[in-house]
Amino acid sequence: MKETLDREIYFTPKQAAEYFNLSLSTIKNYIYAGKLKTLKTPGGHHRIRRRELLATLGDMSLCKEDADSLSLMKDLCATVLSAFKALGPIGNSLTMHARKVAAMSFKLAMAMDIDEPESRHIEMAALVHDIGLIGIEKRILSKAGVLTPKEYESVKAHPAKGQEMLVSINQLRDIVDIVAQHHERIDGSGYPKGLNRERIKKGARIISIAEAYDSMVSPYSYKRPVPRNMAIAELMQQKDAQFDGDIVELFIDTIN
Repeated sequence: MKETLDREIYFTPKQAAEYFNLSLSTIKNYIYAGKLKTLKTPGGHHRIRRRELLATLGDMSLCKEDADSLSLMKDLCATVLSAFKALGPIGNSLTMHARKVAAMSFKLAMAMDIDEPESRHIEMAALVHDIGLIGIEKRILSKAGVLTPKEYESVKAHPAKGQEMLVSINQLRDIVDIVAQHHERIDGSGYPKGLNRERIKKGARIISIAEAYDSMVSPYSYKRPVPRNMAIAELMQQKDAQFDGDIVELFIDTIN
């Protein structure tokens, strides 16, 4: 298991390789070349801070040398998403959720006549929109009952935590604000900043609808699904309050 020191998450080289789908030799080579900073334990073992590891993943040499920027972003997002492995079964559910939300968000963006490169950026933001949850206590994420106010406040920190993680990867900086804003609401009552209407990036407005719908209809381990018609009714009820009304209507058309 990963170690937590001073409230930061650290990995052994082997754990880092497993969680981020890299070879152990790649991790070791970066350590020995001084490209990946580590903490030495009293016994002389390397421990890698999560933030340092994520920043290093942005190095082009960790990816295909001939990859274009979009392919690189896709590879990096897939690598970041694999961090959910550390959460066990709940991480599997979050991974499935992320992939479904990404697919729906891309389809919706294209239906809105957003050009394909920007639609792909929205798709990638959707893929990692919940990555900040790996910084939340596993006990809270897997809790079956109602969260306490303190627990809920902890969960609400995940967009900001995701922003903090992704901003360290240069190639993902174009999607950082979308990730940070996916729980903002059109009426300004969302979090973390209480943004409203056009102050919320279009990509975040798209993802908020897709993720709400998938959270309602999908049978994840931590909740029971609701019927599709009930989920659609809830989206319609929240038009121009939680969600962008025009995008809600188009989203419903794209899933029918």
